Amino acid sequence: MSTDGATDQDRCRLEKELTVLNIVIATPKARGGAVRAGLQLGDYLSEFVNVDTVKMRGDYDESLLNELKLANSIHSLSSLTALRDSLSMVMSDSKNYSNTLIGTKLTPPRPIDQYDIAHIHNPVPLAGMVSVALTCRLNNLPYCVTTHGISKIPELPESMGMSKPVEKLFHLLFERPYFWVLREAAHLFSLSSGDVQRLNTHLPNQSISVVPNGVRLNPPDIESESIVFDETGLQLDKPTLLFVGKLMESKGVDDLLTAYDNLNFDCSILIVGPVENKKYENVAGDDSDIHHLGYINQDLLDALYRASDIFVFPTRSDVFPLVNLEAMAAGTPVISTSVGGIPEQITDQTGILVSPGDPENLATAIETLLNDDQCRNMMAKQSYLRAANEFSWRSVAEQTAEKYIEIIQQTEMVGR
Repeated sequence: MSTDGATDQDRCRLEKELTVLNIVIATPKARGGAVRAGLQLGDYLSEFVNVDTVKMRGDYDESLLNELKLANSIHSLSSLTALRDSLSMVMSDSKNYSNTLIGTKLTPPRPIDQYDIAHIHNPVPLAGMVSVALTCRLNNLPYCVTTHGISKIPELPESMGMSKPVEKLFHLLFERPYFWVLREAAHLFSLSSGDVQRLNTHLPNQSISVVPNGVRLNPPDIESESIVFDETGLQLDKPTLLFVGKLMESKGVDDLLTAYDNLNFDCSILIVGPVENKKYENVAGDDSDIHHLGYINQDLLDALYRASDIFVFPTRSDVFPLVNLEAMAAGTPVISTSVGGIPEQITDQTGILVSPGDPENLATAIETLLNDDQCRNMMAKQSYLRAANEFSWRSVAEQTAEKYIEIIQQTEMVGR
């Protein structure tokens, strides 16, 4: 597709002529934010461009696609696990690293030379990402990458408790190939301006723009509490705090529980998400006002967002968490931390930010909102408006489609 001389008037026509291969890299068990974001972006892109979305095959594909209510079909890519399984057989403690070895073969639904650009999401499994990038390069197909999780990479050796030898292998076998994929990309999409700064330290000459994750709007309604009761048996007869995320230290679960213990307010707390660390297997303990619901379906989660009074996400390390946007899209005030791109999500009109690892200030923020119905109601309205105006998937898809045109123009100029 030629883009020579593209103007605002013919940009829409060029977008409709554009054919995009949207690629979601994923381990068999993955169903988190980056995977969901890649799938949903592909669905909304279909309004602006011709798009095929492909995803590495996973255990939860059917339920995930049903939860997201995607309008368009998803094409599966193979998940090649032989290398991972071989490593697991010889190294019993390799489970934290072996998933990086899962590869794939890029087999899109139409010949690869019919695509104008590829868009890669999610860096893990790394072998899958590298193999896709290599296939694009060998077929002269320009690709771009959304850098989900870039800010976490330097922290992984410490957070995963790597020994010095393993840390050296991590830098050699993970960091270097990952940044090779980013360096060879025609363009990078970053979720926040903070991530752009981090990327610039590694890739000072790379083309980068900020396009955040989007969110599906979830308007508040009066049926939420009845849905929650029917699905869980819980009667939300007290002010309710909601946490959604993997139960692990980096998500601030300990800070949340400590803050809750110190509250001078009678309320309940709902904790949603899978246990990633065994210390949280009995996270509710004997407290009848703490409820751990594990992993739940999207309809119930949507109802919980609507029914809760405050969404509390005291993460210690994050990039641009989708759960904050999902809470805002349900008209729920957010209390979170000033890490990663979160300050670009939450304003003083939509919630409160505290420092990570500070349960005392977290408790103060929670009490402030629980004691001020007027402020909480104002934040609820502003949260929904901000989600609708700044983070709707349609607007994100439109920004992305417009950027594709610029990327292809630039690629053609460099290729001359």
